[in-house]
Amino acid sequence: MVGSRVSRVLSWIALVAVGAVFGFATTITHSSSFGAVGWISAIPVLGTVLGSGWVGLVLGVIACGGMLLAVRLLLHDRWAALATGLGMLAAMVIISGAGPGGSVIVPNDLLGVIWTWTVATMVVLVAAWPDFSRLRRLQQEAQAARPAPAPSAGERDGS
Repeated sequence: MVGSRVSRVLSWIALVAVGAVFGFATTITHSSSFGAVGWISAIPVLGTVLGSGWVGLVLGVIACGGMLLAVRLLLHDRWAALATGLGMLAAMVIISGAGPGGSVIVPNDLLGVIWTWTVATMVVLVAAWPDFSRLRRLQQEAQAARPAPAPSAGERDGS
């Protein structure tokens, strides 16, 4: 019992580190764009859409959301998903402020605010999502515990 607790705590620590790596990488690249590629900027619609910072935001949401979902679905442990999400949020908070040289990675603009709230919302949703397998198991146990219905008069007589 003690060994399993120690291994769970150690896995949560490792997942905080994994979440921090994802948080650092996606926070740094959340405002990235493909605007520097020549053939993209030559096409008006693609140049406008892909030249803005929304590409990095969408890819960051997919990466962080995918990691959170993978941890939750594969490990069946909301605490593991929460540990991963807290690592992401901690990394985001650490590098979001002004650096020693005055540079800001997550400015207070639309992309920065959307990025901050999206990551926090994903962490809450994935960690708080109910465990439906447990509900099914409880329903099956409740059905197994119910007594079988008594046969009706026609079934007892054989008619």
